[in-house]
Amino acid sequence: MGLEIKILGPWETTADGAPVGVSGERRVGVLTRLALSAGQPVPADELLAQVWGHSTATTAGKQLHIVVSKLRALLSPHHDDEIIATVAGGYQLNLACERVDAHLFTLLARQARAARDRGAVATADALFQRALALWRGNALAGMTALWAQVESARLEEEHLTTLEDHIDLRLAAGDHHAVVPVLTTHAEANPLRERPRAQLMLALYRAARSSEALAVYQETRRVMIDELGIEPGAALRRMQQAVLRRDPALHLAPRAQRPTPARPVVPIELPADTRAFTARTAEVAWLRRTLSDTVPGLPTVAAIHGPGGIGKSALAIHVAHRVAGRFADGVLYLDLRAATAGREPLSPYEALSRLLRSLGLDGGAVPATLDEAAARYRSLTSTRKLLVILDDALDAGQVRPLIPAGPSCAVIVTSRLVMASLDNASHLRLTGLEEADAAALFAGIADAGRVRAEPEAARQIVRQCAGLPLALRIAAARLAAQPDRTLAKLADQLADPDRRLDALEHADLAIRDSIAVSLQHLPGEPVGHDAAHAFLLLGLLETPTHTAAAASALTDWPEHRAESALNHLMDARLLEPAGPGRYRMHDLIRLYAREQAARHVPEPVRVRATHRTFHHHRATAGNACS
Repeated sequence: MGLEIKILGPWETTADGAPVGVSGERRVGVLTRLALSAGQPVPADELLAQVWGHSTATTAGKQLHIVVSKLRALLSPHHDDEIIATVAGGYQLNLACERVDAHLFTLLARQARAARDRGAVATADALFQRALALWRGNALAGMTALWAQVESARLEEEHLTTLEDHIDLRLAAGDHHAVVPVLTTHAEANPLRERPRAQLMLALYRAARSSEALAVYQETRRVMIDELGIEPGAALRRMQQAVLRRDPALHLAPRAQRPTPARPVVPIELPADTRAFTARTAEVAWLRRTLSDTVPGLPTVAAIHGPGGIGKSALAIHVAHRVAGRFADGVLYLDLRAATAGREPLSPYEALSRLLRSLGLDGGAVPATLDEAAARYRSLTSTRKLLVILDDALDAGQVRPLIPAGPSCAVIVTSRLVMASLDNASHLRLTGLEEADAAALFAGIADAGRVRAEPEAARQIVRQCAGLPLALRIAAARLAAQPDRTLAKLADQLADPDRRLDALEHADLAIRDSIAVSLQHLPGEPVGHDAAHAFLLLGLLETPTHTAAAASALTDWPEHRAESALNHLMDARLLEPAGPGRYRMHDLIRLYAREQAARHVPEPVRVRATHRTFHHHRATAGNACS
């Protein structure tokens, strides 16, 4: 494999697949700038202006020389020739363009278009897929210099154009059912980009979903008028009119005249990596190791569980980007929606239907029953090498039919519940971040200048978020939306228990929603009612941990009944284990429980409950003293 530099996502340099430890903002900046011009000289003055910026010191030339010397020392053991050559007036990275993922992407995309133009559709399809699979996130992720932002924007535009060119090829081949979810995500992420909207309208029309196609046009028109004050362009207006009159030009060409991409379809559905992914070193290592450990005849299944907002999806996607290259038949990603506020979880049949379409099955060919669809899925995956991410799962019953049959396949499942009954699965319990890691995450997603200007306020914000990545992201989002607001003001709001949950709400993100979804998925009567009632009463207490005996006093139930309610709350990740026979409630969850108790539990009941608990604790303390 040799030396490779990857900038289409989080920055990474590898040698024979193993990371090379290049660190430091200027070293990374110089190497990245040289990599973007691999094989071509880059003037030293240009490197200084771009990497050192306008505050270039008189010693910057010497600093550049030192940085280049350090890079040579790091990289030379992995490269036969002189890796960074000194040339007239500058430096040159002597690395084949194909060893830099950005250049390889451009080359593959160019080859794909050339193959398409000469009618070699199967070749074009394979080349497009190889090019798009190189992307692991945003180009030059985490690099904030102006030159890096310009290069990132250029590469991102190439990425979007190549994705849309590939979709055109798939639409012409009759893959309209399979590209609808891809186009939906793409169009939502780029609401002012008209080409994918027109493609989505065409795909929906061919899938006999004309009303949805017209709704896409109306939504696009609304957004463009609201944001830009203009009507959609001519191409999109023509598409709308063609759908309205059912223009035969929109219909597929006869099968004999269609281009035929290579089969089977290689899905590349992995969402972008999280730019500010931080810490989780042990968890990343566990997941990578688990996905590498194979059992003969069985797919590998890694199940990550933990409370809402703890970062399960971020971990799964982050690691999936790093191992996706091992899976020659592609990556499937499915949001099972177990914890999506206002939406029902996908049924196993709905989930299977989506997976089958992603694997190239025409929508009309999806079997009509769950058993038949599951059998078809097993057949399609039995000889493939696929990575399947089943995100936000409800329970093992929802997941079990979605496990591929192929022994070379691997699955990552994320869920709030422990998938204890899922056969042959390895399990990871994800917990909150330590304070140092939480501070690093906050600093990575908030404005670094504002954090440096108010370090104590930043520490207070991190502390009040109590290690929950979702809370940290919401806090950073609120600051980004109000650039004139001080960190101290947000810290003060978070310090007030009565205002903290209000402060942890922004746009479509809210801690309250995350907790409420867990409550909604408690089991039915009577145990679900018991668990919900106990949850509200536990919010009245100031103690961080609880026992079945204390919960029995609180609820006035027999201890076995109280213990059953506590265990169901733990299953729902509204409580966490805190040692033998003890349960802990996260600070933010306790605030929510207290807030809901004030609304839904009559005051006399609250008073009696806390009174009983007080006497229980006194009696317990007295027995301990005697």
